[in-house]
Amino acid sequence: MVEFNFKFALSPAIGDGGISYDDIKLLKGKLTDAKKNLATLRKDGAIGLYDVPEDKQMVKDIKNMAEKFFSNNIKTLFVFGMGGSSLGAIFLQNALKQTIDKTVNKKMKVLFSENIDPAYLSNSIEKLNLDETLFCFVSKSGSTIEVVSQFFIIKEKLENKFKDAYKEHMIFITDKKSGFLRNFADENNISVLDIAANVGGRYSIITAGSLFPAYCMGLDIDEFLNGVISARNDILAKEPLDANPVYTAASIIYLYYTQKKRNMFLIDTYGDYLNEFGRWFRQLFAESLGKDLKSPTPVKATGATDQHSQLQLYMDGPQDKLSCFICLKDYGFDYNINSKGFEKYAYLNGKKLSELLLNELSGVELALAMKGRPSFRITVDKINEFTMGELSFICMEMVPVLGNLLEINPFDQPGVEKGKKFAYLLMGRTDSSFASEMEELKRLQKIEDVAF
Repeated sequence: MVEFNFKFALSPAIGDGGISYDDIKLLKGKLTDAKKNLATLRKDGAIGLYDVPEDKQMVKDIKNMAEKFFSNNIKTLFVFGMGGSSLGAIFLQNALKQTIDKTVNKKMKVLFSENIDPAYLSNSIEKLNLDETLFCFVSKSGSTIEVVSQFFIIKEKLENKFKDAYKEHMIFITDKKSGFLRNFADENNISVLDIAANVGGRYSIITAGSLFPAYCMGLDIDEFLNGVISARNDILAKEPLDANPVYTAASIIYLYYTQKKRNMFLIDTYGDYLNEFGRWFRQLFAESLGKDLKSPTPVKATGATDQHSQLQLYMDGPQDKLSCFICLKDYGFDYNINSKGFEKYAYLNGKKLSELLLNELSGVELALAMKGRPSFRITVDKINEFTMGELSFICMEMVPVLGNLLEINPFDQPGVEKGKKFAYLLMGRTDSSFASEMEELKRLQKIEDVAF
C-alpha cells in the first residue's frame, strides 16, 4: 500500500504562501482533460504504459530466456544501458536487496554499466569470469551510441576468448523491428528480447529492459507487475478529484510551479533502500517534463543523511522549492535503542531506530512549514515486489498528468536528441539531417576557449 499526506502542502499549515484545496478544485477541467488525453493515447496504442504490464507472453519470454542461461551455468549478468534502460533495474536491485539476499531461487549476480568511463569499465570487466558471464545490452532504439560502443568492446574481448561462440555470452533487449542491435541479433543468431514500441526508455521498468535483470536477480516479476496493475486500476477507477492522490500531487506541483514560482522539486527519500528509486524518479520527471522552457527541476536528496548537507539551503535559502518526502511504514528490521545510564539521552531509551528516522522526517516537515515552505509525503507500507510496482506506476502516472497540465508532451525527449547530434558530429559522423547542428558547431568552434 502507498499513501499520500498533503497536510504540509496546503495553506492551513503553510500560511499565505501556500495553496488551498479550493485552488486544486479549480483545475477540475484541466485534470479531466488530462485523464481523457491519456485514455485516448492508450486506446490508439500510442502508449503502452497501461497495458504492457498485462503482457503474459512478455513475462513468459523473459523467464524462458533466463532459464536458458541458468542452464548454461551463467552466474553473472552484466547489463549495459543508459538512463531508463538501466535505472529501473538498478532501482529494483537497491530497493529489494534484502529480498535478493534471502531468496533461495536461482539467481545471478547482476552488475551494471550506466556510463562510458573507460577506467571503470576496464576494472569491472577484468574481475569477471567470462565463462560464467552474460553481457546484456539494453537500448530501446537499438542504436544508443554509448551502448553500441561498449558492445563493440565486449564483442572483441569475447571473440578473442570464445571465437564464434561469443554469441552465447550476449543478449540484446531492444525494439522488436528496427535498430542496429535488432538487425545484428537477427543476422548473427544472438539472443534477443523485445521492448514494446509504445513504451519509452524512461518508462521501461515495465518491460524486459528491467524485468529480465530483475528476474535474473531472483525477484518475483509477476508480483511486481501485479503491483503496477493494482495501482493502475485504483487510480483509473477514481475521478481526478475523487480522493485521487496522484492527480492531487500533480496539481500541487503544477500550482506551486505556475503560481508560487517554486521551480525546484525535491525528491527526498528516507531510507537507504529507496536511494535508487529517487534517481529513477528524478530521470522520469526531468526527461519527461523539461521542455518548452517549462517544468520544475527535480533534485535528489537522502534523509536523514542530507539533513546535514542540504537542509540548510532548503530551510533558509530561496523560497523556490516544493519537497516530496518518500518513506516507509515498516523498514523490515529494527533496533531498540538502549541508552540506560546516560541521562542526557534518556529520551531515546526503548525507542526504535526507525522511530528516530521518521521523527527526523516529521521534524523537517514541521520546520519547513513553520517557514512557509511546502512539502508532501508518500509513505510505502513496506518494501516488496508488489509495493515497488505500485510506487513505480504512481510515478509513471503522476508525471504524464503533470505534463498535460503544463501542456507539454511527456513522452518525447527532443533536447536529448539535439545533444546526441552534436556528439555524433564531434565523433566524425555526417548526416544531412544534422545541417543546423553543423552550422552551429562551425560557429562555436571559431570562438577561442577561455581556459586557464
